[in-house]
This record gives sequence, C-alpha cells and structure tokens, in this order.
Amino acid sequence: MLRSSFLFTFLLISFSAFSQSTEEAEKQQIIEQRIEEIAQSLGDGDELDYTNLLEDLTYYFEHPLDLNTSSEEELRDLNLISDIQIASLQRHIQKYGPLKSIFELQAVSGFSLQTIRLIQPFVTVDAPSFLTGFSWADLAKEGKSTLFMRYRRELQQRAGFIPDPENNNQPNFLGSPDYGYVRYRFDYKKNIRAGLTVEKDAGESLQNGPDFYSGHLFFTDKKWLKTLAIGDYQAQFGQGLTMWSGLGFGKSVYVLNVKKNAQVLRPYSSVNEATYMRGAAATLKKGKFELTTFFSRKKLTANLVETTDSTLVEDDGLIASSINLGGLHRTAAELEDKNKITEQSFGGHLQYKQGTFNFGITAAHAAYNRELTPNISLYNQFRFNGKELSNVGFDYQGVIRNANVFGEVAHSSNGGLAMIHGLIASLHPRLSAVALYRYYSPDYQVRYAAAFAEGSPISPNNESGLMIGIEAQLAKAWTLRAYADQVLYPWLTSSASAPSHFADYRAQLNYKPDKKHEIYVHYRVRFDSQDGAINEAIDYTVDRKRQNFRLHAVYAPHPNLQLKTRAEWAIVDTENAAREQGFMMYQDLGWKKQGVPVSFTFRYAIMYIQDWNARIYAYENDVLYRFSILPYYGKGSRAYAMVSWDIRRGMELQVRYGQWIYTDRTTISSGNSAISGNQLSDIIAQLHFSF
Repeated sequence: MLRSSFLFTFLLISFSAFSQSTEEAEKQQIIEQRIEEIAQSLGDGDELDYTNLLEDLTYYFEHPLDLNTSSEEELRDLNLISDIQIASLQRHIQKYGPLKSIFELQAVSGFSLQTIRLIQPFVTVDAPSFLTGFSWADLAKEGKSTLFMRYRRELQQRAGFIPDPENNNQPNFLGSPDYGYVRYRFDYKKNIRAGLTVEKDAGESLQNGPDFYSGHLFFTDKKWLKTLAIGDYQAQFGQGLTMWSGLGFGKSVYVLNVKKNAQVLRPYSSVNEATYMRGAAATLKKGKFELTTFFSRKKLTANLVETTDSTLVEDDGLIASSINLGGLHRTAAELEDKNKITEQSFGGHLQYKQGTFNFGITAAHAAYNRELTPNISLYNQFRFNGKELSNVGFDYQGVIRNANVFGEVAHSSNGGLAMIHGLIASLHPRLSAVALYRYYSPDYQVRYAAAFAEGSPISPNNESGLMIGIEAQLAKAWTLRAYADQVLYPWLTSSASAPSHFADYRAQLNYKPDKKHEIYVHYRVRFDSQDGAINEAIDYTVDRKRQNFRLHAVYAPHPNLQLKTRAEWAIVDTENAAREQGFMMYQDLGWKKQGVPVSFTFRYAIMYIQDWNARIYAYENDVLYRFSILPYYGKGSRAYAMVSWDIRRGMELQVRYGQWIYTDRTTISSGNSAISGNQLSDIIAQLHFSF
C-alpha cells in the first residue's frame, strides 16, 4: 500500500508543468559542497545524521547571519569557522565598529580569503532583527513548510521475508520489505519551529501504524526566555562527557575540529530511536548567566528475562538484560521487546560567561522502572547495572589571544571519572596546532555521551590518550594536515585480554589551485593489540599494524561536469598471522547545468579486499537528508546512480539506484538478513516539497 501510494504520486507529478529555478539550484549546489567538505571531518566508519547541519545551512542561506550582531552560538552553527576566528571577529568589531562589508574580514586576524568565500553565502552585515514587528499574519505569510516523502526497497529478498518451516511456514519478518519515511517541518525564521517525522523500517509491520513517530515544537529568542523545547529535542553540553544526546563528529585529519561546540538545545527531527530526549526543556538568560533545565520520559526497547534474585524481582518477576538501541522491530521477538522499559531523565546546565570565556556546570540523572542487569564478562565488568545513574560535570572554553582552550571534567555516581582538556592555537596566519588530552577511567558510566574517543564515543571509558596535530598552509594552494594520537587502555578491552596500547598517525597533503580542482595524498598508520589464541583456553596479546594509503583527485573538464577519482590501499600485519590486504578504486561523475532541471550523479567502484580487518570506508552521496559512509569489503564492484529533477519551484524528485556485486561469495550476510546470491541492490525515491 505504501509503495503504491508513492508510485501513484510519481505518476501524478509527471504530468505537472515544470520550470527550473536557477537560484534554487545554485543554493542546493552551494549547501551540498559545504556539507561534503564538513563530512570529511568524520572518523572512518561513522554513519552520522546530517539533518541538523543541513537544516542550519539551508536556513542561514535564506536568512544570512549578521556578522555584526550574531551570537557565538549562531556563528558556531555554521560549522565553518573556529572559536578563535569568532573571538577575533568580536574583538575587531569592538575596536573598529561594525563591519560595512563582508570582505572587511580580510583585515580580521585568522580570516583568509578562502574562509571568507566559504561562509559568504550564509552571512551578511545588515540582517534585520528576528522578531521585530512580529504578527500572526507574518507567521502565516513568512513561515516556510517543507515536506519529505521517501521510499526505499532492496530488490533481492532477505531470508526473513521467506516462509520459514520452523515458524509454521510464515516469514520471520512481520512486514513488507518497503521502507517509508515522511517528514514535515514548519519554520518561522529560526524562532518558531515545528515538525513531525514518521518512519517504517523494512520488515516492520504496519498493522498498528508506522513504528516510529517524532514531533517537536521549538521557540528561540534573544530575551530572557532564550529557548523553549516541547516534544522531541536534543540536549548538548560541554564536550560530551556528562550529557550529550545526538551524534557528534569524530577524530579525523581535520584536526581543528576536535573541539565540540555544544548547541545546548535544538529540535530533533531525525529517526534514530535512541539518541533523543522526549519531554520539555528551556534555557533562561539573565545577564552573564544562562540556566538550562530538561526533562525526558520515553519507552525503550529492552530484552526482559526472568531472575531468581529476590532483590531484583519486579512485580512480574522480570528484569532487563539489555537495552536495544537499534530501533528495528521486524520479528516477533524484536516486537516483543518494544517499549518494555521506561527511561526518565532530567537535569540542568548553568553557564556563566565572562568576556571570551564560558564556564558551565551540568547535572544529569537517568532512572529506569526496571533493574538493568547486563551480561557481565571480565572486560566489561564496570558496565552500568541498576536502576539509577547520575552524572555531574564542569566544562569550560575560552579564547586567550590566538588560542582556544576547552575541556570538561565529569563524575558518575558509581565513582567513575572522565576528563578532557584541549588547546587549539593559531601560531601563525598559516599554521595552527592542536593538543588534546583525555582520561576516562574504566568504571566511568554515562547514559548520553558523544565524547572524543578512540573507543566508543557514546560510552567513554577505559582510555587515556594524548593527541597532537597541525594544520599548515604551506603555500597558496598547498595545505598539510597531520596528527599523532597515543592511547593507553588501562583495563581489558573486547579484543585484548590485557591492558594494551594504541597509536594512530595520519597525514594529508592537499593541493587546491582553484574551486573546481583538488588533489590530495593521505596516509594513516595504526598500531594496536589484540588476542592471539594459543589454544581454546589461553589467550595472549599480539601486535597489529594497519596502514591506509589514499590518492584522491577532483577535477572539472567541463563547466557542467565534475569528476572525482580515488584509489586506496589497506594493509594489515598481525603478529604470527598472514598479511591482509585490500584495494578499492572509484570514479565519480557529477553533471549539473544551470537552467536545466535535471542533475545526475554516478559512481563505479571496484574492490579487492581480503578480510574485514582490511575494510575501506568511503562517503557516498544520497538523497537529501540521507548520508552515509559505507564499508567496502570483499571482492567485486559497487555502483550507484542518482537523478535529481526540479519538477517546479519548491518540488524536487530524487531517485537513486545502488548495487553491490560480489565475486567471492554466493550468500550475502547471515540469519534473517541473508541473501541467496552475489548481488545486493536497492532503489530509493524521495519527493521534497517546499511551500
């Protein structure tokens, strides 16, 4: 039924008259370029939600920030300039008065012409105030609505959709292979925002409606009530150690992005079913103080088991052995676990601002209606178990001349300690450096986190490390970025049955003579330890060395055509084991012509990767609001093609087809996800309306 409605909609719009908006196409191209540039700051393998970033850049393109009056938080929302640059801008305005032109930024310390061009579409020097002369008529007239409808389906049949003799000849998956997504958003400037999101995953049943609903109402202002959130929202404070709902950027060769810029409160409009808050929150402002309070209550998917421990038994004799954060409810067992545990979270953040420094204190508490008793092994014996968990943290950040210092110290109610301290310094107009130290004790526990870590950012523990990096503008077109990260694991890990170490070195040399052409060379080497078994009863740690070498080129042989070529090698050497190797190469082609309503993107990749340890990650373009970095593994090829059609102003259709072809297997995946054959392909269609 869902698939039919999408096809019917496509047939209807195919008869519509259309015209291409040059301005709309140019806006989309600029925003996509900025997002792709920021996307490269992600750590390998991260699949992050770009929804917030895309929303911010789209908004600021249509409502440019006034550089003379914008707050630090608004400037950070761009994700395109650093705190040092923000502080330099504010000092310049205080000393010389308001900017009269954006190109006056060339006289501001830390702003190159490249940076100015990067932010130019999103800023101005004379923007009107937000709520001046507000009326309900303005709300109806100037408010903007956006509607997304997305459909996805894999063309091969997974085992879960095939009748199973052990399940009375019924499929294990309760629903159809169709994926459906609908999202509505209303914005009045950036002061009033409301939205509703509905999602149904492939394999989930529609018998009781879509599996996931999310809605929010959000208000922001510059007066005493700075922010009010009702419904689903995200709360982010400090450096992500004490309280940070939602996802954050990871470690990458873009070393100046190691600092997290907490956005305090923001509406939630994604479909991750675990990394959000549901309830209400507000930020109050008085002079140099800001107080944020939040409350959340939601149900989570959990696996319930019986227990014989009389001190843990609830009314029904069941306890929770684990919380499932995946969000899939396709089988009877997965559906049985849905909404089996209630989580209640509350807390607050008090911030004091003095000059260029911010100091904050965060307190967060999470409580559950059932006892959590996860399966404990030797390496994860410090994992949280119980019904209540509290965290308290102190964070700071500020600018001293050309240096940005930041950090956070956090404590969990079981006695665990976590801290992170960093420094980003502009040593020369062409040279910046970063140093970051973190220590997360093995017993630190936290429910919502997104910390800088080599291990899990959402559960930072058992890690002590120091990272040092540089970014140098060697010449007008040449840039060098590099870092070294040394890490100690004081306790056991899931892959090493003894305290171990980790070292990570990465360097990238870029040559970018103009906007349309770029080439870079990238090298990364990592050293770690893992278990090597003598026999089934005895483990010992062995050293492992992983290397990645990459060549990447972007070039435009024609004004309407952009090509991207990448070749990457991976080599894994493990003590007392055979070498594992991998090679991947792809060619991207993007075609877009001003005044033509259709654009086209295509990739073809080949891969020869012997083992999962030698996997190679690559970013892929996708339909609007859908981004991913996929692992390339095995032997075969990967291809995808996407067509975007601006049907008329405010209406866009995108269709994407992707396919994996493996030459080293006859079955893909396992269990209910198994596919008989060597091909996996899918099609995605998305309609986007703006009105």
